[in-house]
Amino acid sequence: MQPFIDFMPYIGCRISILNTEKFEALPIRVQAAVQEAFDVVETNGEEAQRRNDALLREL
Repeated sequence: MQPFIDFMPYIGCRISILNTEKFEALPIRVQAAVQEAFDVVETNGEEAQRRNDALLREL
């Protein structure tokens, strides 16, 4: 998985998985480690865009 293509890191403990097919293709232990390290929340594109806009305003 490549940063900013398949996933996007944020400041703090937040990550946005952009390519869910690649994420689901990862070994189960890797998926579990990611889900343990981060709060996993599924959102649609519109909600993700609102969150991105809010983060940009904070920066």
